[in-house]
Amino acid sequence: MGLEFRVLGPLRARHDGREIDLGRPQQRAVLAALLFAPGQLVPTDRLVEGLWGEDDTRWPKDPAGQIGTHVHRLRRALGVSGLLVAAAGGYRLAVPREAVDLFRYEGAVTEAVALRHQDPVRARELLVAALAAWEGGRALDGVPGGFAERARERLAAGRFAAVKALFDLELGLGRHAGTVEPLAELAAAHPQDEEVHRLHLLALHRCGRTTEALAAYEALRERLDGELGLEPAPAVVELADRIRRGEAPVPPRRLPRPCQLPPDIPDLVGRAALVREAERALRADGAPVLGLSGPAGSGTSALAVHVAHVVQDAFPDGQLYTAGGETGTVLAGFLRALGERPAPSAGLDDLSARYRTALAGRRVLVVLDGLPEPAPLLPAVPGCAAVVAGAEPGALPGGVVRLAVGPLEPHDAHELLARIAGADRIRQEPEAVAELAALCGNLPVLLRAAAERLAARPRWSVADLVGWFTGRG
Repeated sequence: MGLEFRVLGPLRARHDGREIDLGRPQQRAVLAALLFAPGQLVPTDRLVEGLWGEDDTRWPKDPAGQIGTHVHRLRRALGVSGLLVAAAGGYRLAVPREAVDLFRYEGAVTEAVALRHQDPVRARELLVAALAAWEGGRALDGVPGGFAERARERLAAGRFAAVKALFDLELGLGRHAGTVEPLAELAAAHPQDEEVHRLHLLALHRCGRTTEALAAYEALRERLDGELGLEPAPAVVELADRIRRGEAPVPPRRLPRPCQLPPDIPDLVGRAALVREAERALRADGAPVLGLSGPAGSGTSALAVHVAHVVQDAFPDGQLYTAGGETGTVLAGFLRALGERPAPSAGLDDLSARYRTALAGRRVLVVLDGLPEPAPLLPAVPGCAAVVAGAEPGALPGGVVRLAVGPLEPHDAHELLARIAGADRIRQEPEAVAELAALCGNLPVLLRAAAERLAARPRWSVADLVGWFTGRG
């Protein structure tokens, strides 16, 4: 089709090299939301909320009708039949991901991160080319609405992380002379970002400007103490100590690799097909999110942990896990596990921004179990992924891969009982076993509890346990 879209700067579209007039700001906001999910159905209600917010008192009289009008005008502007279609309560923009500069940029950053150790020269080239794709300082510049604002914040955090990664590579390749002034400007713009200051100190030191490096460190230490009541991070303190001792070269910073997953379930049965689907989803490009839902006792928590172990190799920079808690507290804990030190007074917005920045350029898996509002904890940066168990469908954003987890098939229920209580005991009482499985609704959590009760009482028969459950024994 020869269509190209740009979101890394002002929203723009070209057809065969010709600039397309995308019309009014709200019309452009609808297109932006569709471009962030190319080829996927975007529900109308998500477009409405992305444009006018969640407070329906601030919506126009007929928000869905207005979305339809904007879509109609976009179809005319784009001028390609079948490109923007309505289906099942929403709209889909049928363009490939590579037609949008965002996905080419994120792909290059992800590849650079993967190559940063084995081929730093190629990694640097990729990051330079990726950052050159930005036009101006802000993504979706001039596009209104909450969706565009959230996208701007996420992309700004990712861009900042990519810039820091590029400077880190430059220093590792011995290009310190050209980094001192840009790092000084970056440090001035981000006075509390300790990684930027660490890079600046290192660049000064390697250029022989040791006195300036130590003066910059003292200024940082005093500022952090005065504004946050904190000492500099250990990596910065260690660097300053090495500079004082005249030691060189300074080793690169080693980022923590958290491994918070609970132990895997050794006797998970009956979930092979679900595990294959989940693995396929989590190993996909981008920032996939997998949602697992099912009735109480269906084992969504155990399945989430098992799947996380299966794909652990794809996320070498760590795995984060929580089974509940207040959002801000969980975010602060995740940040500490990633090597950051959030201020005790930091608000949720600040924590979220620092979380995205800490994850950018890394491959981390996040497992969230039983949280009523998991959205702020989703990584939403390329190369990372999330598994969410037990969340309400409406609590997850669009584009999530959703898998329903139901009761086990009867033969799988018998297999689970046999693995825990013993195959011989289960084989000897088929009728009692069938009744026990039915009493448990073939739900693995209840079956496991029943089997463990049997295993703890070797003199009981399965029929005895059924009698105990039903009051007949």
